[in-house]
Parts: sequence; C-alpha cells; structure tokens
Amino acid sequence: MNKMERLKAAINGDPVDWPPLLAWVHFLSDHLDTRRVVDLHLQSMEAYDWDIMKAMNDYRYPVPEGVVDLVSADSLKQYKRLSMDEPPFAMQLDLLRQLRDAIGADVPLMDTIFEPHQQILRNVGYDQSENLMAHGDRILPALEAVTQTMCDYVRASREAGADTVFVTINGGIPRGIPRGVTREQHERYQKPFTMEILKAAEGMVRILHVHGSYLQMDRIDGYPYEALSVATKGPGNPSLTELRQITGKCIMGGLDDTRLHERSLPELEREIDEAVAEAGREKYILAPGCTIASFTPQRTLKFLREHSRRV
Repeated sequence: MNKMERLKAAINGDPVDWPPLLAWVHFLSDHLDTRRVVDLHLQSMEAYDWDIMKAMNDYRYPVPEGVVDLVSADSLKQYKRLSMDEPPFAMQLDLLRQLRDAIGADVPLMDTIFEPHQQILRNVGYDQSENLMAHGDRILPALEAVTQTMCDYVRASREAGADTVFVTINGGIPRGIPRGVTREQHERYQKPFTMEILKAAEGMVRILHVHGSYLQMDRIDGYPYEALSVATKGPGNPSLTELRQITGKCIMGGLDDTRLHERSLPELEREIDEAVAEAGREKYILAPGCTIASFTPQRTLKFLREHSRRV
C-alpha cells in the first residue's frame, strides 16, 4: 500500500498492511522563514518515513493591535474576521503548498488547527481564561469572528493541498484541570464554534484531537469526525479499549507522548505491541497522545518506525 491507501483503509475499516504511524514535534515555526520550516518537515519525513505528513501550525492567531490581556470586554471588540493575507495564515498556506509539491499525491498531508476559543487564548495567554469567561456572552462576537476566519482558512488549506485536518480541542477538559471549563461553558463557548470549523472541513479526513487529561468524553457527542485522537496514556483518560466503546470510527493514540523520549527499546516494543493488540489492526492509527519531546532520540524513533511495520 502507499501511504494514502493505508490511511484511507484505516479510516474505512479495511485491511491494512500495517496501521498508519506518525509522531510529531514543534519546529518553532513562528521564529523561522517558511523555507526552513518546509525543510524541517521534509527532513523529519525522510528520517522516519511517517505514514502521514503532519504540518505543524505554530503560527499563532493574530492578537489585535493594542490587546495585551482580556480584562476589559472592549479588548474582545477588536477581534474581526481576518484575510488569508495575514502573515500567520499566508505562511502556513505557503508551507502546505510547498509540502504538497514535495511529497506528491500519494502521501496524506495533515494540517493542524485549533478551536476558536483556544485560538484566542493560545496567543494572549491561557492565564486570561478566567477574564475571558467573566465577560459571558459578550465574547460571542469575537468567537464568531475567529470562527469565520478559521472556516476561510480551512477552505484555503484544502486548496493548498491538505487532505487531512487535525483539529485540537480543549472542550473535554473539566473545570479544575488546567485549560478546563464547565460543561455549560463548553456547550456555549466552544462546541458550536468548533462544529462550524469541522463542517467547513467536510470532505477532508477530520481527526478530532481531544486534548488534555481527565477528559469528559461524553462532551464530544455530536462532533463530526473521521478519526478520534486521545492521549490514552494520560491520567483519567479512556484507554484504547474504552475509545472503541465510545466510537465505531477510527481511533488514534496508544503511545505515551510524555515518556517516548526516555523509553528503552524493549519497553517501547511492548507498548507498541500492547497498543495494536488492544486497538486491533483496522480502524487504528498508531501515534503518541500529543506532541513528543523534540529531543527524542533518533534511535528511538527509528525503532518505532521499524517495529510498527512488523506488528
């Protein structure tokens, strides 16, 4: 199978020669020119031959001029629908076009995006979450502006060559856990806007990444996706077996992203074998629960690649 055939088979539940595998790191894209970021992606693919090219998106959503925090509701009035000519979007779209040209049509190209609520806080600072929520429904116009911008971005991403999208949400994290919100806040300020982005991505392979720990998985009921990604080794999170009970669709995870860099090869071999035995070979993407450490040894990642093809 080529890589595109392998992913499509995993999504559709058809037999695979081996479950698709990928792992990813952040490349400090926000500090580098696009050509260097392209080269880093291609070097990672050449070194480890991942089954999916995951385009990291480290370009932060633009913070309006003059906004330093979210203490005042007036700061939210500055959020407007943005053009795709804004540097963070233009640079990521250029990255996608260059990657597609380099890898050809037989390799899935996965873009990475974040839910609108998270887009605001990622750049302003997550310590502003309480200030944001304190404004109640006055945050809705800002969320809608970000959502419409991101829907435009998703459509542009597809035109640039992305056929897969990794949508990261914090909506499953309960209040009391870092980045968590109440169930009511999720329903009001996160889910409706994320749904719009997922609908804009219809026709792509949508991987819903439910980020965080102690996840309340019933919150994702109704979210449209083709594959469900969870850090199954994270505290309080469902196992691969439990994910099978939550969804009949493809699942993604099984490797402990927090420990991959420090595992011995025999321990990593056991983890891979156990993950595939638990999830099954079909409707499964073998992957860490989230970003791995950038200093993960090359020896470890090459063994991960080699052993995954033998399971």
